[in-house]
Amino acid sequence: MERGVSSDGQLDQGLRYRDTPDHPGVSALTDYWLAKRGPRTMPDRADISPAEIVKLLPNLIICDVLGDGEDFRTRLFGTALVLIVGEERTGKCLSEFGTRASVPTRPEIVQFRWLDVTRRAYALKEPVFVNGTMSSSDRSYLALHAVSMPLTAGGTSIAQMLGAMFVTDKR
Repeated sequence: MERGVSSDGQLDQGLRYRDTPDHPGVSALTDYWLAKRGPRTMPDRADISPAEIVKLLPNLIICDVLGDGEDFRTRLFGTALVLIVGEERTGKCLSEFGTRASVPTRPEIVQFRWLDVTRRAYALKEPVFVNGTMSSSDRSYLALHAVSMPLTAGGTSIAQMLGAMFVTDKR
């Protein structure tokens, strides 16, 4: 079977959705989001202060919602993420990810995974936790741990998504 394609010919996202965080960095960002949320459904983007989460910044992604969550444009793509994926993605839509990566990758899998996780968090209006194996063909020994969470921007509807990805070596 071709890597990234399931037995029925569909893209295999290779991700496992979880009920709780499974990495200290994901837990830290989730705890921060929950504290900023308070009694509301989700926090506002103005509640998020980079100075309060300096250690997490290299692994963060912040995206603007496009349309009704069909796609998301990246406003911030942390420096650790750039090193992990081999591509600067600030300013790109999730549907454009993986097209210029310096590491071997399958753009259709990269795009499918990022969009699936982010769309789930958007639809559920709550944090979505995921882990899995990196989608690059020569780095299957790297495990990813990620979260995507919604943010408002001065109202009650979702305007941005806050997320993070951390990688561990399974060897």
